[in-house]
Amino acid sequence: MNILESIKMAFTSLMINKMRSFLTMLGIIIGISAVITITTIGNSIQKTLSNTFSTLGSASLELYLEIKDDYEGDDYEQDEDDMIKLSMVDELISQHPNELYMSKSEDFGQAHLMNSENSELTVNMLGITDSQFKLPTVRKQIIKGRAITKTDCEEKKHSCLVTDIFLEQYCKDDENIIGKTLTFTMESGENLHFTVVGVIEYTELERNQLGMNKSSNLNDIATHIYVPYHTMLKLSGKDPSKTSVDWVNICWTSECDVETAKKYCREYFDKVYANNDQWQVAIYDPEEQLGMINTVLNVITIAISIIAAISLIVGGVGVMNIMLVSILERTREIGVRKAMGALNTDIRRQFVIEAIIICLIGGLIGVLIGITNGFLISAIAKALMNSMASQYAEYITLTVQPSVTAIIVSLGFSMATGLVFGYYPAERAAKMNPIDALRYE
Repeated sequence: MNILESIKMAFTSLMINKMRSFLTMLGIIIGISAVITITTIGNSIQKTLSNTFSTLGSASLELYLEIKDDYEGDDYEQDEDDMIKLSMVDELISQHPNELYMSKSEDFGQAHLMNSENSELTVNMLGITDSQFKLPTVRKQIIKGRAITKTDCEEKKHSCLVTDIFLEQYCKDDENIIGKTLTFTMESGENLHFTVVGVIEYTELERNQLGMNKSSNLNDIATHIYVPYHTMLKLSGKDPSKTSVDWVNICWTSECDVETAKKYCREYFDKVYANNDQWQVAIYDPEEQLGMINTVLNVITIAISIIAAISLIVGGVGVMNIMLVSILERTREIGVRKAMGALNTDIRRQFVIEAIIICLIGGLIGVLIGITNGFLISAIAKALMNSMASQYAEYITLTVQPSVTAIIVSLGFSMATGLVFGYYPAERAAKMNPIDALRYE
C-alpha cells in the first residue's frame, strides 16, 4: 500500500468519526490559533509603529549637547563657547549642500493685534526655517498663498504665515488676507509689521490642543503666526551667525540617507568639539528608538507564544489517546489487512499519516482562526481609537500583518506533533499478532 492510499484511508476514517476527529483536533486548533493570534498582534504592532514612523517621518536628526562619557568633573554649566552655533550648522550644511539642510523653530513670545471688529487678538510668534513644513512630522497644508521660502530667511523678509483659525478671528467676512500687512505689538511694546504670504490649516489634533472644542469665544484662542526664523533673530537683536541654540534638526535630501547624514554630523562635530573636555554633540535618531521598541516586542511575543505553544503538547496527548482508542476499535480491520499480506510498515505508516493529517487540519483551522482574531482585534482597536482618540487617528497607520514565519513554524510543529504522538499508537498497531486481532471481539 502506497502513501496515497494511506492518505485516502486516513480521510475516510476521519469522515466516519467526524465529531471524534473534531474533538481530537480541538487541542491543536486552540494551541495554533493562540500562537498565531499572539504573533499576528505582535507583528502588527511592529508594522503599525514602523508605518506610523514612516508616515510621520523620521527624516531628521536632533542635535543637542551632552556630557562626554569620560568627563569626571562635577561642573555641568554650559558656557557660551560650549553651545551649538548656527554658524556651525551653516558650515556643516555648506560642506554637503545637496544632501543636508537645517530645520529649526523657536517661540519668540506673544504679541497682540486688533481684528476687523476692533477686538484684541493674542498670537504666538514662531520663527521657522523654510524647511519646517517640508518635514513629514509637520502635517500642515497651505490652503492659501505660499509657504516661507529660503529667500524669506536669507533676506530676513517681513513675511508671515497665518492659520485658518486666525483667519476666522481676524476677518470673519473672509476678505483676501494674502498681501495684507499686519501690525503685531510684542510684550515689550515694540510694533512689528509683517506681510501675510500664506494661510495654513491646523490639524484636528492641534485644534483639540488649542481647546477649540472647549472655548466659548473663538477670539480667546492664541494661534501661531509663522515668520522667517532669521528675521525674528534680527528683530530680537541677535546676530544669526553668532546665535547659539540648545538643539537643531538636521534633515537630508533624497541624495542622502540617515546613516550618511549621521556620519557627516558626527565627523564634523567630533572635530569641532575635539578640544572640549566636557561637552559633545549628541545625535538622536528616532529610528534607533523604534529598533529598541521592536526588540522588546519581539521578546514579549516570543515568550508569550512559547507559553501558548505548550497547549500543543496537551493537544498531542489528546491525539495519542484518540489514536489508541481508534486502534482498539479497528483491531479486526488490522488483523484482516495483515492476513491479506499487509506489512508492519504499511500498518505503521497508515496510522502515523492519520495522526499527521489530524494535526495538520487542526493546524490549518487554527491558523485561519488566529489570523481572523488578529483582524478582529485590529478592527476593535481602530474603532476604539476613532471613538476615544480621534485626534490621533490621522497620525497612526494601523496595519495587520500575520507573521509568515510563525504560520510555517506552527504548521510544521503541528505535523511534528502528529508524528511524535502518533508514532506510539501506530507502532502498537503494527506489532499486533494477526491471529489475536482476527479473534478480537
